[in-house]
Amino acid sequence: MRRTTLLVAALLGTVVPACASETAAPAAEKRASDDGRLMPPEKLTEHVWYMRQPERLWSAVIGNVVIIEQSDGVVLVDSGGSVEDGRDVIRAVAGLTSKPVKAIVVTHWHNDHPLGIPGILERFPKARIIATAKTAELMADPEVLGVGVGKPDPKRLRTREEGSRQRSEEYRKMAANPSVPEDVRAEYRAEATWILERLRRQTENYVVVPAETFTDKLLIDDPAVPVQLLNLGRANTKGDALVWLPRQQLVATGDVVVSPTPYGFVSPIAPWLATLDQLERYSFRTLVPGHGPVQRDRSYLATLRWSMNDIRRQAIDLAKTGATPEQAQDKFDTSEHHKRFGADNAWKKRWLDGYWLAGMFDTAFNQAAGVPLEPGSDGGEE
Repeated sequence: MRRTTLLVAALLGTVVPACASETAAPAAEKRASDDGRLMPPEKLTEHVWYMRQPERLWSAVIGNVVIIEQSDGVVLVDSGGSVEDGRDVIRAVAGLTSKPVKAIVVTHWHNDHPLGIPGILERFPKARIIATAKTAELMADPEVLGVGVGKPDPKRLRTREEGSRQRSEEYRKMAANPSVPEDVRAEYRAEATWILERLRRQTENYVVVPAETFTDKLLIDDPAVPVQLLNLGRANTKGDALVWLPRQQLVATGDVVVSPTPYGFVSPIAPWLATLDQLERYSFRTLVPGHGPVQRDRSYLATLRWSMNDIRRQAIDLAKTGATPEQAQDKFDTSEHHKRFGADNAWKKRWLDGYWLAGMFDTAFNQAAGVPLEPGSDGGEE
């Protein structure tokens, strides 16, 4: 997959989730547990819950949403990837507390994290919308998220619809292909259906640009649950925000950390590693990634760091041989990455390669070969 294809996939809302914990279900809602929508909130510690997609590797994804109850209201970390997701979040919050949503923190601009905001504002129109200055800048550009800004854009929604239907049909063909293993064909069947369901839930989508921004840090204070917003440096995007709860020793990373398959696309490795260095200085006991299971130790961070260092090492070594980018990709050894990230079948390998290995290696190789990174929202330096 080339880097432009990968970035489009991210904008379409495309990748992973998982895990379990104590579940505090809001109002009874009977539905399939594997329908891909955000699950009911799971309690992480006093005053803090998170919502996630069911445990399987998805192509069309929704980022984790964290619910933080302060004394005078609720702070949300991200909002889902559609207006309907935002409404689901509001229903979940109502099952936990009668307090209003007072703030929504956007960790980064990828569609599956900020597009639930309009659904939340329907119930709580005075909620603060907060992001880093760079994320707010990118969200204000309709070319970046591919949806309308401030209101739905019918033309952009039609373009998105066409792409989703085409992708669903491609997956149906793969599901009918006898040369594909049956377990992988089952994944394609589920995904073909879910993509269309996701499309149905995105028909009202538009961007609400954050009115409040910060550069390095911002405090939403509270006697019991102070919330610190941090920008520790560039990682998955140029505007990544993390949320640190010092009393609860909990950090929500957005897509700086994603499990079980990380998302990288076209991000340079050196600043991302530096951001992880900053993150590891915090005394967190609980890490909520942008997608996937909550982490109670730092073992996955070690795997993520190993992967980046190995990608960079192989890219440098192959650049020294004079290989072309295509030759280098062919020689890039992904076997240990597949093993360490648990990509033990064709479906999991597809997404680990597409969401992480191909794009990250491509970027690292070009840097090692002296090729300038592409300009854009997540590409070259500004």
